[in-house]
Amino acid sequence: MNKLKLPTSSSDLQNALEHVLDYVISTDHLTIEAYVEKLLEQNKGISCDELAKKILHRKSIKNGFIGAATGLGGLITLPVTIPADLICSWRIQASMAFSISYVYGHTKDTTDLKTDLYLILAGDSAKEALKKIGIEASKAITKKAVEKYITKDIMLKIWSVVGRKVITKAGEKSLTSFMKMVPLVGAPVGFSFDWAATQAVGKFAIKYYKG
Repeated sequence: MNKLKLPTSSSDLQNALEHVLDYVISTDHLTIEAYVEKLLEQNKGISCDELAKKILHRKSIKNGFIGAATGLGGLITLPVTIPADLICSWRIQASMAFSISYVYGHTKDTTDLKTDLYLILAGDSAKEALKKIGIEASKAITKKAVEKYITKDIMLKIWSVVGRKVITKAGEKSLTSFMKMVPLVGAPVGFSFDWAATQAVGKFAIKYYKG
């Protein structure tokens, strides 16, 4: 991940997002599968829902600490830490969604994981994005609905349009930068924002794969 260019524009952010998702799918899958299998071994008899919630809880705390850590440096570290924080958050959230997909029986070889990750990271705003390319989503966007209505021909459009929604959500994160300008005060703000964002993504992922 250290080869990623720090994004400075919307276009850079969208390229970075795709890079992160490609990296997670191509490089992290063995680690993710081993992680889920280890949790299953440590929690024998646990249901899929309970295991998914356990993963959600762990990843939310991890992402929260990243937000807190990048809030400690104050104004001097902002030009570097904000993009790095965003990239780290995307990777954790994408890895969490991938882990949850594996809990419910999916792998990178049995599902269009990249489309899944875009939709999950976009969350509820994915519906609005899908409407722009002529897809009317039901009350809930689920894996079954995607498999039924979305063809390979429009997946690239989804990556582009839904990706922009993810970037828009990322813009909300920049609002916390004003608080991060104050050393120490920024830490709890960063933790709370990143924890809550990861909780939202994880809950959406569970609903998405449960159908």
